[in-house]
Amino acid sequence: MLKGSFFDIVNILRTDSGSGTNEVESSYRIRVRLNHTHPIFTGHFPGNPVVPGACQIRMITEIISEITGEEVRLLEADNIKFLAMINPNEHPELTVNCQIKREDKHRIQVSATVTGDDKTFFKYKSIFKVNHHENVIK
Repeated sequence: MLKGSFFDIVNILRTDSGSGTNEVESSYRIRVRLNHTHPIFTGHFPGNPVVPGACQIRMITEIISEITGEEVRLLEADNIKFLAMINPNEHPELTVNCQIKREDKHRIQVSATVTGDDKTFFKYKSIFKVNHHENVIK
């Protein structure tokens, strides 16, 4: 889990006209703050810190879990575009724009972009599986 150590969610703003998270489709603007002192930046890269692509994808996953209130797992990622490097010293706060479409109770489609200071760093489309934990009685 990266939330709370690598990044923090500053706020979540629903930008469509819906009122809850159970509608089929919703749009959100999320402000996140990066922790520029996180140990990952000592190795990625010394003297020139860059947010790893895997961390960007994981950040989106954790944000989707936060929004939906459900544990989700990335199933598919498509159209992944890393457009510019994110230096946490130069861009300590980012905006994540997400369009979330629930296919059914088990699958969620997401389109996301990560921006900062009028610059787009990353965008992708994905499908997440909702992990429903069933109580099993033996």
